[in-house]
Amino acid sequence: MANNWTVCGVCNYRNINKASVVWCSECDEGLCSECREHHGASKSTRNHDTISITEYQKLPTNVLEITQTCQKHKEHYQTFCKKHDCPCCRRCVIETHNDCNDLTAIEDIVKNVKSSNAWLEVEQILVQMLKNVQRIRNDRTENLKCLQDQRVEIERDINQTRKMINDHLDKIHDKTIKELYANEENETLKHIEKEVSDKAECIQSVLKNEDMKIKTLALEVNKDVKNIDRADCFGSVSVESKSFKVVIDSYKNKQAQMMVPIVISKCIDDIVLSNKMEINLKSSGNVRGCAILPNGQMLFSDNEGIKTIALKDNCSHDLDIALNTTAFDMAYIEGEHTIAVTTGYSGKSIHIIDVNRTRKRSIKTSANPYGIALKKNTLVYCKEGKGIMEVQLNGESEKALVCLDMPSFSYVAVHGDNIYYTNKDN
Repeated sequence: MANNWTVCGVCNYRNINKASVVWCSECDEGLCSECREHHGASKSTRNHDTISITEYQKLPTNVLEITQTCQKHKEHYQTFCKKHDCPCCRRCVIETHNDCNDLTAIEDIVKNVKSSNAWLEVEQILVQMLKNVQRIRNDRTENLKCLQDQRVEIERDINQTRKMINDHLDKIHDKTIKELYANEENETLKHIEKEVSDKAECIQSVLKNEDMKIKTLALEVNKDVKNIDRADCFGSVSVESKSFKVVIDSYKNKQAQMMVPIVISKCIDDIVLSNKMEINLKSSGNVRGCAILPNGQMLFSDNEGIKTIALKDNCSHDLDIALNTTAFDMAYIEGEHTIAVTTGYSGKSIHIIDVNRTRKRSIKTSANPYGIALKKNTLVYCKEGKGIMEVQLNGESEKALVCLDMPSFSYVAVHGDNIYYTNKDN
């Protein structure tokens, strides 16, 4: 379909704006009344069929979108290839359909199309489809009417059931209220006080009973035990009584008070930091990260020395773990008793190191990893240019937690469900 079928294509080519009155599908353009006369008189176009613009507007959109021109060669379709089921222009036949034998002129195909069996069959199918649609519409209309009748009937049944339930609940309500008042009259406060007083006196009388005294065991050694051959027993067992230690308090005489200690939260402004010690890592070149183990051992990553330095809890040197890449930041993995060390700007790996020996395994990353922390059973680290990443300890199932243009030299920390990171640029 042309971009502007309301304007005469011939006049528009000459920069003249005139409204079109007919449309020529073979020329694929509109024609004004003057150009229509020339179009009908010209030898090359006198056999072209035209249609009024008013009728052309009424055609369906999918019909209007049918093009008469080859999109590849910008020439009119002239033949139809039955083998490939497609229209062809002159150049299409030469380039693509030169070996096809079943080529027919489009004019011969469409000349008697309305009287062809295919046209009549399509027309009959459309008529049958229209009848079927009408049957479906009548069926749906009837079903909607049936649904409306059923809705009215069901609504009436619901209202009747609701009334029956309300009447039954009213009866139960009245019966229960009567029982409530009757029980209130029977169970007066005087009756309760008398029963409680009787029980209290019963408890006091039990405490005064001899059986409630604390019993202890004692042994009196027979004097003849040294002469065991003359003794007829080892000793005698007696039962002694002591005063009962349980004190029964009376509500009218004593009330217990519980003192709850008041815990005052410490404000961060009240916390004062002080320098506890200084550690001189003489063998290090550039310390970027550290970790403190539960046993007090301290680990530092030497970025220039390409190693990890381990100190004992008294700050004395323990050992150095050499690496073949730089060591940037580290995180202690308690379950494995290992250290995860990132390579920073000079590598794309996270090394898992046995704190007592050497490197155990490495996790490859697609960009430089910097700060790292442990989040339950996963590692969280800063990946340059990507964001905050999470990876399993075995190196599988890496995913992005926060996507951002992460700068280099960024650190990360985990506390509960929160993740914190530093950005040196902002």
